[in-house]
Amino acid sequence: MSPQNRYFTYHSPALPRGSKHHTMQKTSVVKGVRFDAAVAPLVSRMELVNDHRESLQRLADIWDQLALLGQMSDSGTDIASTGARFHELTGVLLDSLARRLLQDALRTARAKAQTGIDILVRNLYERTADIGFLATDSALRDAIAGGAQVRQRLRAYATKYSVYDDVILLGTDGAVLARLDESVAAAAADGELMQAVLHSGAPFVESFGRFELLGGRRGLLYGAPVRESDAGAVIGALCLSFRFDDEMRAIFAALASRDDASVVLLLDAGRTVIASSDAQQVPVGAVLPRANALGHGLRFGGRDYLAAQTPAAGYQGYRGPGWDGCVLVPVDLAFRADIAGSTSDAALSSRVVAASRLFGEELQAIPAHAKSIQRGLERLVWNGQVRIRHGQDGHAPNAHFAGALLERVTRTGQRISAVFEHAIGDLQQSAVASVLEEVRACSALGIDIMDRSFYERANDCRWWALDSSLQRAARERDARACSEATAVLGRINGLYTVYSQLLLLDPQGRVLAASNGTPATAPLVAAWLPAALALRDEQAFVRSSFAASPLYGDRHTYVFAAPVQGAGGNAGCVAIVFDSEPQMQAMLRDALPVDAEGRPMPQALGLFVARGGAVVASTGGAWKTGTTAPFADRLAQLARGASSGTVLEIDGMLYAAGITMSCGYREYESGGTCGPDDVACVILIALCERAAQDGATALEPFDPPAGSLPGTDRVAIASALVGDQWLGLPASQVIEAVVVPQVASVSGVAAGTTGIAIHDGQALAVVDLQRRRGLPSTASGADRLLVVCKTDSGQRFALRVDEVGTVFDAQRSALQDLPAALAAHDPLATAVVRGGNPSDQRMLTIISVDKLISK
Repeated sequence: MSPQNRYFTYHSPALPRGSKHHTMQKTSVVKGVRFDAAVAPLVSRMELVNDHRESLQRLADIWDQLALLGQMSDSGTDIASTGARFHELTGVLLDSLARRLLQDALRTARAKAQTGIDILVRNLYERTADIGFLATDSALRDAIAGGAQVRQRLRAYATKYSVYDDVILLGTDGAVLARLDESVAAAAADGELMQAVLHSGAPFVESFGRFELLGGRRGLLYGAPVRESDAGAVIGALCLSFRFDDEMRAIFAALASRDDASVVLLLDAGRTVIASSDAQQVPVGAVLPRANALGHGLRFGGRDYLAAQTPAAGYQGYRGPGWDGCVLVPVDLAFRADIAGSTSDAALSSRVVAASRLFGEELQAIPAHAKSIQRGLERLVWNGQVRIRHGQDGHAPNAHFAGALLERVTRTGQRISAVFEHAIGDLQQSAVASVLEEVRACSALGIDIMDRSFYERANDCRWWALDSSLQRAARERDARACSEATAVLGRINGLYTVYSQLLLLDPQGRVLAASNGTPATAPLVAAWLPAALALRDEQAFVRSSFAASPLYGDRHTYVFAAPVQGAGGNAGCVAIVFDSEPQMQAMLRDALPVDAEGRPMPQALGLFVARGGAVVASTGGAWKTGTTAPFADRLAQLARGASSGTVLEIDGMLYAAGITMSCGYREYESGGTCGPDDVACVILIALCERAAQDGATALEPFDPPAGSLPGTDRVAIASALVGDQWLGLPASQVIEAVVVPQVASVSGVAAGTTGIAIHDGQALAVVDLQRRRGLPSTASGADRLLVVCKTDSGQRFALRVDEVGTVFDAQRSALQDLPAALAAHDPLATAVVRGGNPSDQRMLTIISVDKLISK
């Protein structure tokens, strides 16, 4: 069992900055950074956020010093502007990371609270059915009417339905007629309890507290009147004592994870704690205060906690005794998770977040914002280096100062970018890890629902095999006995609608009685039948493999069977045919992650898959029952009870996948030995196509040759990327690189000229080399990066580029003549320069600025 988030959304809890709604959000400044008011009081407890904040603020101080020094050169304004953008991104990034950490902590807490109460309510729903059915048992009626011994019958029931620690038969005056636990000395039931059971008119009564009937101890009782016949007079009462404390310990243990600091609670309507996973921190009987004004925290016992409280979602219209699930997480331990270790592939997280619509615009915008700032920094340094080459050949003292400053700016910018990259990686990995934990938790919930359901099915077949009418029909096999058995099975099936058919079979597989019409079949031949008939213990049962059955219209299902004892051994068996198709579908639907409105996420799929890979059930019809799942190899060696979240590729699509293998419930199939009939629950959420995740591989920058010695035989080159080729431009003919919001389209321009851009109040023709070469333009996004150039005659124009590289000096002798093939292919090329890395064979192609505009 594990958490399911009933109110799950992958988007950040606050609106993106800059939206008209976000401006209405209250904010608070914490150590120079503005945070959402909901998270600001908790920032001091978020080590990850504080580490990044301290690193960025130290670097911001250095940057401010560089901006002051920059006032002595032409770069001061640009350095200050870039610093302002760094500061803005720092606030957005740290606030988003803090809100993500809070969102994750609250979601996990809310999920545990929801799962805890929902699993309990599902269990108690079965108890409401038990009390109504057992109260009609003929052996109990006979015991009240004639004083027959019935304790053995009560023991037989409790050994099948082990969730009860006592079964008590009472007279109408409340006197104890028989009970399972004879160590309790109480002679009669509480008057208030008897009044409710006998006179409320309700089919059953559910009551929690301390009872004289239980020797003064606390318990959860289910009571119902016992009638002399189905519509007859009340002749007594039956009470079932549920193992409440035992069940809560099991639920708490299943919800706990390694190093888990949370406290899981059960609260009544008055916020009194009626069950606690850690009585040292929050004892039973304590009354919790209401949550604080922010709605997600409270203080108890001198300690601050994050708090999540959820009512039961309900099951089949039953909402339980009116209790809530609650989880408290000590604030000082709530944000200690190692995000960096939560997913093994940071690059995968980055690409999935960028490509999937699951994560929201804000999370996807932050890396783009950081990349834009980095590009702006590169452009700042590139322009500065170009300006240095324009001034006195770079030999003036101011040029040396400006060069040193730009070098320091570059190094500091790279350090800031590295911190941003790390923080963004933490944010992205946290987002992906949240999805993986969600699907893992949902798969664990799904398998827990299935295991508990199958526990009840095993109980049912074993108990019904003890019915006197069915035993008589199995022994005598005459028409009257079989007719009576058919009526009994029909009545049971009317109450227990999870079955498509209940049957009584003789040892040859012939149908003696059936609840839903006798199947048109010859004596049944099935592997489970001889196995059931060979059982000698009334506690034993058989569950078939998941296979097509004539008892289910040749569709795949499970059959549970238990032997019916006769005078000389087993006289037959009871076989109950699980209505697999709707029931397994319903289990999966209840386990699927949901959105903020409580609707199943449209990207989510659920499957039950046998260990061998056969699909037992799936939502959405993606995989048909009985076919082999495409991830079958992952299940073969998965340990019982193992649960994990991972990313799977299926038919070119990447999915967040939660996989949990069954491990049984209580004594039902709870051994650790793996078997071929083990079942896994798999929850999938579609992320993105593999091709979208792969993305384009960035082209490595050109590594320039070693710097030239002072002299007149050197040439300054400014490099830029166009398409997939690094090109070199004479720096003397480059003015600067600029970003323009748009390029105006005009008619009648030369081929390869895409339009007009305004620079310094002058309209410039924009040349797109990609188009000139007959290739698709790589221009994308709202802004366009242009390099403003001038010809020898002074004519200005703009060249569209994808990135700027380095500006470097090379010996004129390092410029090599064009290879013949390149000269013939590219009339713009004038020379090539080899890179400074001997292992890199790439060359930089120098192109003619004049030919760019004259062509």
